[in-house]
Amino acid sequence: MRTIGTMVAAAVLLAGTSAFAQETIKIGGIAPLSPPGGVQTGESLRDGMTLAVEQLNAAGGVLGKKVELVVEDTSGVPEKGIAAFERLASKENVVAVTGEGHSVVCSAVGPVAEKYDLAFVAGECWADEVTAAHTKQVFRLTVANSLVFSVASDWVKAAGLKNVVVFAENSDWGFGVIDIFTRNLEEAGIHVTSLTGENTTTDFTPQLLQLRRAEPKPDLIVAGFTGSALLLLMKQAADLGIAPSAETAMFSAGADALEPEFWNVMGDNGVHVIANPAGLPGRPDTEISRAFSEAYQARFNRPANAPAMEGYDGVMVIAEAIKAKNSTASQDIQAALRTLSWEGPRGVITFSDKTEPAWAFQQWMGVPIYVIQYTKPNQTPTDATVLWPESERTTDSLLLRP
Repeated sequence: MRTIGTMVAAAVLLAGTSAFAQETIKIGGIAPLSPPGGVQTGESLRDGMTLAVEQLNAAGGVLGKKVELVVEDTSGVPEKGIAAFERLASKENVVAVTGEGHSVVCSAVGPVAEKYDLAFVAGECWADEVTAAHTKQVFRLTVANSLVFSVASDWVKAAGLKNVVVFAENSDWGFGVIDIFTRNLEEAGIHVTSLTGENTTTDFTPQLLQLRRAEPKPDLIVAGFTGSALLLLMKQAADLGIAPSAETAMFSAGADALEPEFWNVMGDNGVHVIANPAGLPGRPDTEISRAFSEAYQARFNRPANAPAMEGYDGVMVIAEAIKAKNSTASQDIQAALRTLSWEGPRGVITFSDKTEPAWAFQQWMGVPIYVIQYTKPNQTPTDATVLWPESERTTDSLLLRP
């Protein structure tokens, strides 16, 4: 029989254990983990965050405390994103938030980050508006539309393409895809036709048949959709023999072409599709980049991609900010992010203090940008042919045709 003294001692021990269990630093994550969001992108973001937390804890945590990751599903829907951010801020008491794969959600949660004065490090959200709003709590470690698609436009011009169709979803991001390609290409005398559609569309046949009848035939179709809509558009274009073909190339502006699900949907028709990742595992060829790629492959039994690196980097820069200020106070984290210089698998991340152009505010201006093209079924983005930038090309050709 236990004595009262023994019971008291046990109670004290249990209380101490409970208190110790609560001695964690919570970092929030948001990601589209269910339809209609881009689930594959969301899972890559989440897994990148997970790997970062596991590595931090294996190295002793942050400020002597374990890091706890709390991820909320947004389904790629603004209202769900707002609710998810509210839960993380008010109920989970996270010190900062990272992630998300849809610009419309990132834009929607900006005011919530401001409301709670909580740092938000945006992941796979490309619309200029995400940082152009100049919300001081919002940082971005992927590209802005104006940054990435101006580079892609340079490739289009260098490749000598003259008749381009931009078919995009009617969201801030999709309209940005249309606007930036149109402005950049028309200045070079390239003819640009734009089409828009709902991201919930499942049958693109009417628009695609219109393109098949067009004269002259488009040299390039830019698919500016996200999630399942992007994959359906590209599959239907391939099934109809429109693109990718000898006459018409297919450019995926959405990140879902970087995921294994792309090959599950497209099959061999995915060969010759062109994609535009904001980072490639193994580039730059540094010890940090190689170690990340190996660790991700070992942990999740699949190759890393740009969204996975964004999820990883998001957690890591928050942890670095906490260390820099020896504090988990939100304003300290924000201040540290503004002066941060941290080397990750994609290079050295810093956040700009420029306000012109508007999207440059608290934007990582040095995000690596690539134009790649698949040449074999089931290729990873890392194994694909690099068409652009010029300094990174792995082929003499600027466009590989079937």
